Amino acid sequence: MFKNLGKQLRKPSGFYGKLVSLLLQFRNRQFYLKIIPELEIKNGDKIFEIGYGPGLGIKMIAEKTKECVIHGIDFSELMYQQAIKRNRKLINQGIVKLTYGDFLTSTTHPEKYNKIFCVNVIYFWSDLYLVFMKIYAMLEKGGTFCIYMAHEKDLGNDFTDEFNKYSIEKVVSELKLAGFKEITYSLVPGYYIKAIS
Repeated sequence: MFKNLGKQLRKPSGFYGKLVSLLLQFRNRQFYLKIIPELEIKNGDKIFEIGYGPGLGIKMIAEKTKECVIHGIDFSELMYQQAIKRNRKLINQGIVKLTYGDFLTSTTHPEKYNKIFCVNVIYFWSDLYLVFMKIYAMLEKGGTFCIYMAHEKDLGNDFTDEFNKYSIEKVVSELKLAGFKEITYSLVPGYYIKAIS
């Protein structure tokens, strides 16, 4: 049961995926409220979310900012469909653009972004350096990358046995290797890491 929950959290699908989606919408709202201020969004920013889930965070940003463009990618077809439905008006206005696909294997996006972020996605990346290099290449010079995650010590072994579990220090080290500078982070629950390219 717990193993199946872990798989659904990674890539929600089917009936159980819909239940997981409801859980994500409830849980992730508080995470978005913590990470969005760290992005320090300004008018005209181009923003990208990796693993947007049901599209809640993108909608929260789009409804509070002006003249910003928000793109994102998620490899769950169910999440893509739900995010499209939630953000349809914003998509029709040209503010939001959502892609269905795997960020790890997708071709590099030609656009450059001012802000890139992800919430509880890092556990599904086995090679942080390669992922961070790809993100670094997508950012404008001086752009911001924010991660919301749980420290490895706070992840149990029930439904997270298939997760890649990282310490905050390990993630910071990999960000530095990828070229990020001015890295700040929190070492209290509600962990986030903020890095400048």
